[in-house]
Amino acid sequence: MNWPIALVKELAARRCIIFIGAGASANCLSMDKTTNPPLWRKFLDKLKEALPTGSFLTTIDELLAKERLLDAAEVILGKITPADFTRVVREQFVVPRFSQSLIHEAILEIDPKIVVTTNYDDIYDTYCRQGMAGDGYNVCRYYDQHLVNDLRSPVRLVIKAHGCVSDPSKIVLTRSQYFRERQQHGKFYNVLDALFLTNTILFIGYGLSDPDIQLVLENSNIAARSSHKHYALISNDLHPDIEQAAANAYNLQFLKYTRGRHAEAEVALRELAEDVNNFRIAKPM
Repeated sequence: MNWPIALVKELAARRCIIFIGAGASANCLSMDKTTNPPLWRKFLDKLKEALPTGSFLTTIDELLAKERLLDAAEVILGKITPADFTRVVREQFVVPRFSQSLIHEAILEIDPKIVVTTNYDDIYDTYCRQGMAGDGYNVCRYYDQHLVNDLRSPVRLVIKAHGCVSDPSKIVLTRSQYFRERQQHGKFYNVLDALFLTNTILFIGYGLSDPDIQLVLENSNIAARSSHKHYALISNDLHPDIEQAAANAYNLQFLKYTRGRHAEAEVALRELAEDVNNFRIAKPM
């Protein structure tokens, strides 16, 4: 893949934020090498299994069949007990003890100042603490109070925009939860919106149908008009009209790999990391 020179320069100068989604963790393996972290649909299926019997199960199945995942999540969250929700989160994301993916390794090699994620897992967070940054890494969840201090320090920062497995009770899974947390933690999300407005964003591990990225794109300033585009590494399965509409609405340039060949994305990101580090060597900031 031929990465845009403008993107390489922004990453080299650490003026680009990397935004990672569930796809970045999809190939992570559990300690026993048997399972991968669940994507949205599988996670909702597991939550549904924890529900009592009732007619609402049919409603959930209908919503899932129509890919209305945010709506299905609303119904599920209204019926599941907090204890069962915590249990399923831990069973799916914590107990397996997932190792990092090749995508995580490439991102760490790029060494951005800021990584934002809507993922609940702590795979990348844990890997970062073993990382190369001399000034260390800090994790800031949307309900923490140290975001601005971290941004103004040399520390590398992992921002958990929708919560973390460290506190399942504060995980953001539904549209109503997202709007509620934006109201209750407005200062955090205002800073996050400002970062989106003033930095280049590279999305990795997302599809446009992912509910979490829909929330971010629809409710942030990333759509603000600018001659400088944001970038998204995605598989080439978008309908051209949908791709063009999304590109125009969100000021995105799509960088595409072959559908189903995630190894292509891993290789491409390794090449990007090499390009970025070579640029830093050639033109130190």
